[in-house]
Amino acid sequence: MLAMKKEKFASPIIPLAAAAFALLGAGCSSGTAEAPAAEGGTRTVEHIYGESELPADPERVVAVSVTSTPVLLSLDVPVVAAGTTSPSALTDDKGFFAQWAETADERGVEPLPGPEADLEAVAAAEPDVIVGNGFGADAVDESTYRKLSEIAPTVVYGESDIPWPELTEQMAGAFGAEDRAEEIAGEYADLTAEAAEKIGGDQEVVALTGTPDGFNVFTPESPQGRLLGDLGVPQHEFAEGEATRREGRSDTLSVSSENASAFGDASLLFVNTLGEEVEEYTETAPNLAKTPAFEEDRAFTLGAEAFRLDYYSVPIVTDRLVEVLG
Repeated sequence: MLAMKKEKFASPIIPLAAAAFALLGAGCSSGTAEAPAAEGGTRTVEHIYGESELPADPERVVAVSVTSTPVLLSLDVPVVAAGTTSPSALTDDKGFFAQWAETADERGVEPLPGPEADLEAVAAAEPDVIVGNGFGADAVDESTYRKLSEIAPTVVYGESDIPWPELTEQMAGAFGAEDRAEEIAGEYADLTAEAAEKIGGDQEVVALTGTPDGFNVFTPESPQGRLLGDLGVPQHEFAEGEATRREGRSDTLSVSSENASAFGDASLLFVNTLGEEVEEYTETAPNLAKTPAFEEDRAFTLGAEAFRLDYYSVPIVTDRLVEVLG
């Protein structure tokens, strides 16, 4: 199922989405780039910490944030080393996310300590460009950005609610890979259009993860919510007081374990990072067993790949959604 260099998605945005995708980067001030004046020149790139001058044809790109790596790989950028995260059910034994680890291995990407950037290891990789992520456990803060910029030109992209297609568009502009980004947009349009026909979109859903205190629900603004929207799947709307917006986050809402009735008649889609069995979630939240989703066998797990959506995980998650909702 993994998408390789120049491969198409393994299986299936609604018909107008490919055109919309091409416009995403145009309205974003943190991901634009000016074309280099001549071959071998530089490209001025805007990102969340300002502007950087990148070589027009880099040969050694280092992704200091593990979540930046799949975007770069999908664009055929020459990644020589990448940060890692703690090995878990989400990753291989090096700390690369499982859905793209095979691709990284085939391209000879060396693992670096992570999730925080290790400056000495980054310097030892001799990068001519460094790329980082702007949020999450592997985020590059502004202080670290300045230190990385002393090693090589550095760009940092991303917010918690940015969809992976928009991030792809931004990075494509930084590396002159707009043609490849257009191919990816077309693949995604075909993938989701075909899957949407199989799913139908009759049953509303809630995509969520379990926490010690309850649930984090993915909003329509989250990458998971945007995928569901592109598949034509209606998402449950919470009444006032049923869910709490997390401070500084637009991608998730919090729902207490005692308030599982707030899910109403929606089917439940667990973005699972631990167990594969949906019944495991009722062990920490017994009230789930009383919801229509559990009583009518409409509660499902989506697999570890659904936690971080990217070019490599989206086909896997989409196939799973077709399986459980189609």
